[in-house]
Amino acid sequence: MSVTSAFNSLIRCHLVWLHRIATRRPGATLAVSLLLFLLSLVSIATTRFEADVFQLFPARSGALQLLLDTLRWTGSANEAYFLIEGEPAILTAESERFAGRLRQLSINGQPAFKRVTYRLYEEADAAPFAAFVGRAVLAPQLFLPPEQLPAYLQRLTPDSQRKELAATVTALASQAGMGMTELLIGDPLNLRELVLPRLKKGGQALDLDPASPYFLSRDKQVLIMIAEPARPVQDMAFARQLAAAIDTARQGAKVKISCAGAHVSAAIDEATMKGEILGCILSSLVVVLALFFFTYRRWLPTLLLPLIIAWGVALALGLAGAFLASVHIIAFAFMALIIGLGTDYSIHLYDRFHMERCTGADGESALELAVIDTGHGIFTAATTTALPFLCLAFSDVRALSELGLLVGLGVLSTMYATFLFLPPLLLFMERRWPTARYASLPGFGLGTVWRLTGRYPGMFRIATLLAVAVAVVFATGIRFEGELKNLQPRHSEAFLTQEKIERHLAISPKQLLVAIDGADRDSVLRQGVLVDRLASKYLQSSKLTDYSSLGMLVNDGDTQQRVSEGLRTALTGCNLAAEVRANLELAGFSVEPFSPFLAGMAGLATAGEQPLAAGIDLLAASPLKGVVSRHLNRDASGYHLLSYLHYRGAEFPVDSFLADLRQVVPEARTTSIDLVSRQLTEMVRRSFLWGAALGGVLVLFLLFTHFSGLAGIGAALFPVLAGVAAMLGIMAGIDMGINFMNAMVLVTILGMGNDYGMHIAHRVGVVAAADRCAVFVQSGRAVLLSALTTIAGFGSLAFADYGALASLGWATNFGIGATAIFSLVALPAFFRRNRGGA
Repeated sequence: MSVTSAFNSLIRCHLVWLHRIATRRPGATLAVSLLLFLLSLVSIATTRFEADVFQLFPARSGALQLLLDTLRWTGSANEAYFLIEGEPAILTAESERFAGRLRQLSINGQPAFKRVTYRLYEEADAAPFAAFVGRAVLAPQLFLPPEQLPAYLQRLTPDSQRKELAATVTALASQAGMGMTELLIGDPLNLRELVLPRLKKGGQALDLDPASPYFLSRDKQVLIMIAEPARPVQDMAFARQLAAAIDTARQGAKVKISCAGAHVSAAIDEATMKGEILGCILSSLVVVLALFFFTYRRWLPTLLLPLIIAWGVALALGLAGAFLASVHIIAFAFMALIIGLGTDYSIHLYDRFHMERCTGADGESALELAVIDTGHGIFTAATTTALPFLCLAFSDVRALSELGLLVGLGVLSTMYATFLFLPPLLLFMERRWPTARYASLPGFGLGTVWRLTGRYPGMFRIATLLAVAVAVVFATGIRFEGELKNLQPRHSEAFLTQEKIERHLAISPKQLLVAIDGADRDSVLRQGVLVDRLASKYLQSSKLTDYSSLGMLVNDGDTQQRVSEGLRTALTGCNLAAEVRANLELAGFSVEPFSPFLAGMAGLATAGEQPLAAGIDLLAASPLKGVVSRHLNRDASGYHLLSYLHYRGAEFPVDSFLADLRQVVPEARTTSIDLVSRQLTEMVRRSFLWGAALGGVLVLFLLFTHFSGLAGIGAALFPVLAGVAAMLGIMAGIDMGINFMNAMVLVTILGMGNDYGMHIAHRVGVVAAADRCAVFVQSGRAVLLSALTTIAGFGSLAFADYGALASLGWATNFGIGATAIFSLVALPAFFRRNRGGA
């Protein structure tokens, strides 16, 4: 006995066993099925579901790991951002009131936020801020940008001293509060105007108005407020309560307040995804049931479909929950696909049963033919669909792994549910209504298609091959879309707020982050100086728009020497302290409060180099500690020095910079949205190719065991390969790219698309020429309905607001639609060429 015969014999024995237990012991079958369903519900109830898009991808190494590490180190991962838009005249006052409401918010009796900031420093920080400024202006070798040295020395001339002291008198007379007294005593010559802008800029990731103490955009139309929630984003119950509390706090505001951040995104995106997936599931279920009932006019089989789907989905989720620690909520999209696929098997089984009853067969004989003969095609179709998906379960990419596992399990579960639940129902109907009439089913014009392809087979073949060739040409222009934000809800508040932040406040469209890690801080800082020098070259050649690092905020040794030399050259021989004292007295000040400042003036001429760490420690102990925490962090693994490179696009040669960086600091790590996309693209490509190759081998094996000749295998594979080409060609033609999610559709088409040709070849290829038209109409009707139910199920996601789901839906519509057309229109023409068995 050949391998093909042996394998087909095993499948037949399995189908006979399923038919026997389903029809002879329906009570026991239903009892076991109910037990499995209840156990699945228990497993689902204990499964944790996640909504974070970054959890869809592996983060064990590379750019994505560094990106997530950076969010954790800097605290950005848990921050909430409020964008306040309005007239400049009321913007700051309304922001003050809104900040007060946020600070008063409480959840479960505890403050909702740890901190709320919207200005350079708060009133409570005025005294320590003044103390820091007093020390910073007297340590120009550490904090003064070297290009500001001439302006610094100019401000120390007698005329400039008198001018600045006059301004100080005016300021003291008008601004006695908010710490201005301490600030002006610490810096009566307003030297901070030369020191603070660089420090302020270095502590911010946004392009803010340098003249404002608030986090205000340069056009003064937008103010950003940053708040740190009291609980981590993983606490979804807290995130939902926080989102509701924020809505309450915004009520009655005279300005527009929008919100973004991990907590808001988690709560809103979760609700958006759940709502859209549930809406798609319900709408597709209604369409699927309507299609089934319109075609077959049988209430009980129609009403059984939701039970088959529910059992299959529950069993798949329950089994997955037993093996996975958590399931991402986007994987719920598989339910829409299962609605279409789960209905396919019932359509093929019932359509064959109905046709046999129409031709005069009794109920039991018709059912046996449907389960054993058509069931063989169903079994092959289900396994060839499920196996490519199950191969993806071993992918490193969680999005592919979970969706592959759930779809694979769901396909097999709904197939077995069809074999176990539908036959007993059909026998019950036969016994309950023995005189029921089985009317002829609609042919949907398939008979006309068969006759036309028989009359003009050459024309149909040429048109088919031409269409495939055109699709292949267009498909060569397909692009990969790696922009992660395009996978998010396109109209969600968090997404739109983030777009506004990028439009009004972004320093540049793109950013590259360089990280240096090590156990010794001084060693890390020394390597950071090397990165600074490299970045400065790119900045000077206009390849970067901006650059921020600790080395650009606190002067390194060489820069300190240049500043100190300039001070010595200009101030040696001058009694600067005496000059300032005299001008203070001339302006009417009591000299005693200015003693620290005067002592600092006396030491400027002899200012020497200080350790870089000294400046960092001074910053870290001040209200400007955010400058340090944005660039230098420490955890259990050591120190992490971060540098930020801002650029617009192609003018910055990223790969050349990375090559130069490896030469200077080999241990440095880098990340950016582009690098993350590049990493994920490679992961998805590798996982997809591996899964497609392994799944393809298994599919070919199953097709070889199902058919006795190459004609049947060709009939099964041609429509799906042509359909994939058409899908890619259409996507390229309308400028829709392959992304991390809709790449899954390629596996979907490869898995289920061969079902259409396989079902037609399984039935048409083995009958006499005189019977082929009727058999084609029957099998083609089932294929057409299967395609429509799949499009109604998974394709309904095309109208979702969530970009990831919409891309899945559109790709499915194109792929399944094209595959069905090639199966129903092209295959009959090729059957005229090959009249042999399949």
